[in-house]
Amino acid sequence: MFRSLCRNLCRRNGDSIIHFHFECFLQISSLKSISHISKSTIQEPSLTVDYLINSCGLSQESALKAAQQIRIKTTTKPDSVLELLRNYGFTNTHIAKLITTRPQLLMADPIKTLKPKMEFFRNNGISDPIIAKILSAAPSIFRWSLENQTIPSFNYIRSFLRTNENMAIALGRTTWLLRDLPKLNIPFLRDHGVPDSIISKIIMINPRTLCVKSDKFSETVMKIIEMGFDPSSLVFAYGLCRLLGISKDIWEAKMAVYRSFGWSDDEILSMFRKQPICMAASEKKISTALDFFINKLNWTRAYISKYPTTLFFSLEKRTMPRCSVCEVLLSKGLMKKENMGPALKVTEDEFLKNYVVKYQEDLPQLLKIYQSKMGVL
Repeated sequence: MFRSLCRNLCRRNGDSIIHFHFECFLQISSLKSISHISKSTIQEPSLTVDYLINSCGLSQESALKAAQQIRIKTTTKPDSVLELLRNYGFTNTHIAKLITTRPQLLMADPIKTLKPKMEFFRNNGISDPIIAKILSAAPSIFRWSLENQTIPSFNYIRSFLRTNENMAIALGRTTWLLRDLPKLNIPFLRDHGVPDSIISKIIMINPRTLCVKSDKFSETVMKIIEMGFDPSSLVFAYGLCRLLGISKDIWEAKMAVYRSFGWSDDEILSMFRKQPICMAASEKKISTALDFFINKLNWTRAYISKYPTTLFFSLEKRTMPRCSVCEVLLSKGLMKKENMGPALKVTEDEFLKNYVVKYQEDLPQLLKIYQSKMGVL
C-alpha cells in the first residue's frame, strides 16, 4: 500500500526525478528488507546445526535432520542440559545417541524435567554408566511421569529381583521392563503355575522375554507347557526364553537339521526339554557339528543329547584340538570314550590341567599336538 501511494504522488506531481528517487528508495528498502529476512532465517538453523555437530557430536546428516525439529536461538539451555547429562556419566557417544533420537531434550528444563528421572535411578543404586546406557537407549523415559510410570514399574520389577544390583543388570539389557507389557505377562505366568522365583530367573536370563506382545507370549507359554515343561522348574525358564526367541520358520528349519541326522521329533523334543540350548545355534552350525560328532567321532544321538552345548563350540578352535588330545589318551588307555563330552565342556585352564599337564611326563607330545591343532605352532 505504501508503494502504491508513493507512485500516485509521483504521478500527480509529474516530477520524473522525484519518481525516480522514490523508485530507487523503494527498491533499496525492499532489498534491505529481503536481506534482513534472509539473514534471520538462515542464522538460526545455522546455529542449530553447528551446535548439534560441535557440542553434541552429531554427524552433519543427523544434525540437519534434528534441526528440523528444534531451533536453537541461544545456547544457554542446551549448555545446561549437556552439563547435567555429563554430571550423570553421559559420554560423548551417549549424548550423540540421545540427541539424535530426541533432539527436543536440548530444550527441556534440566532441573524440573531431566534431573528428577536420573536422580531416581541413582538413588536406587543404578550406577551412572548404567543410567547413561538406559536413558540414551530409551530417551522416552524422560517424557514419562516419574510418579505414575517409572517408579511403579521399577518397583514392580524389583519386587521379583530383590536387589538394586539385579535391577541394574536387567535394565542394562532392556528398558522395556519399565513399560506395560511385563505387567500383563507376569500375571499370566503366575496363573499357570510359574512361581516368582522362576519369574525372577526369566528376567535375569533374558528380560526381553517378558516384553513380547501378550497374545504371542500367552501362546508360547501354553505351547511350552504342552511340550512337557514343568512350570516350577528352572529349565522352564530357559525353554520359554529360547522358544520365544525363535520364529516358527527357524524352529522348523532346526528340527529339519536334526531329522536329517536320524532324530525323530520325539527325540528332538525330549532333548529340548532337558537342554533347551540345543536350539540356540544356527542351522549351519548344528549341521556341521552333528556331521563331525556322528561321522568322525561315532557319537550316538543319545550321547550328543547329553552334551548339547558341544554343538556351539568352535570346531577349529576348541572341539578338534581337544579331540586330538583325547584320541591320544584313548589310544593309551588313559581315558574312556564317554568322558570326551565333559572334556569339551570344561574351561581352557581345566582342560590343560586335567588332560595335558597331568600326562606331560609320559606323553610330552600332547602339548605340541594341542597347540598345532589350535594354530599356535
